Amino acid sequence: MTFLITGATGNVGGELVTQLIDAGHQVRAYVRNPDKARQQLPEAAELAVGDLDDTAALGEAAEGVDGIFFMQAAPIPAQAQNLVDAANAAGVRRIVVLSSIGTVLHPMPIIGAAINARDEVLHASGLDVTCLKANTLASNALWWKNGIATEGKVYDPTDPGLTAPIDTYDIARVAATVLTEPGHEGHSYILNGPEALSAREQVEILADVLGREIEFVSVTPEQFAEVNISRGTPEPQARSLQDLQELFRAGRSGVLTEDVQNLTGVAPRTFRQWAEQHRADFN
Repeated sequence: MTFLITGATGNVGGELVTQLIDAGHQVRAYVRNPDKARQQLPEAAELAVGDLDDTAALGEAAEGVDGIFFMQAAPIPAQAQNLVDAANAAGVRRIVVLSSIGTVLHPMPIIGAAINARDEVLHASGLDVTCLKANTLASNALWWKNGIATEGKVYDPTDPGLTAPIDTYDIARVAATVLTEPGHEGHSYILNGPEALSAREQVEILADVLGREIEFVSVTPEQFAEVNISRGTPEPQARSLQDLQELFRAGRSGVLTEDVQNLTGVAPRTFRQWAEQHRADFN
């Protein structure tokens, strides 16, 4: 089978490309920078060059594939429609989209509403769509890298709320499963790690793995937003993140499901396992 992967050089897409190739499938990686992609991706990956606004390149990339994994840097409905049009023209039925747990929280966060609007374009297409609604990514801990390196501190606005951080390796395992197996059309799955943790607990685990002291500094979502705005983050973006962090702080995404294990037969990795795998990234 042959699959088209968008976002192929990202944390999830890159892992998915590798897993599909290792399983004996053909992979077409849709990338903007072929030089970067060739350095990151397995040699066996075929490269298709373009972006999600390039309808001609996207249409060509969709030709002859059995399914598409759809991941965007930002949830833009017009780009989702471009993908739907390309899939319809190429006769591709199966689309697996990386979505977010934010689309099922109530009240829905601003970011969740934007992702949900994108997802609705896919659901309205009549194609065989499967949504992977991921919880917090374990790799988000890399956002703490500079603070740990320069101050030995982590500033976080979500404590004491719990999330269930998931390794992108496990998201890719689920994506590979639902792309290559029938029966997932029209389904949505909530993907999370095996344990609900506060940011403070994640930092404690990280400190133990790295063998160094890390001070956890709790700030409010509003304080966090004001600092980001002062550093040049556009205010709408900073306020959207503040809105999401307020829900995290209230523990609204501390949800545990067994979808990863039920779909793949293997439990997702713990945050500690992720930290051990990525210890070198913090040095």
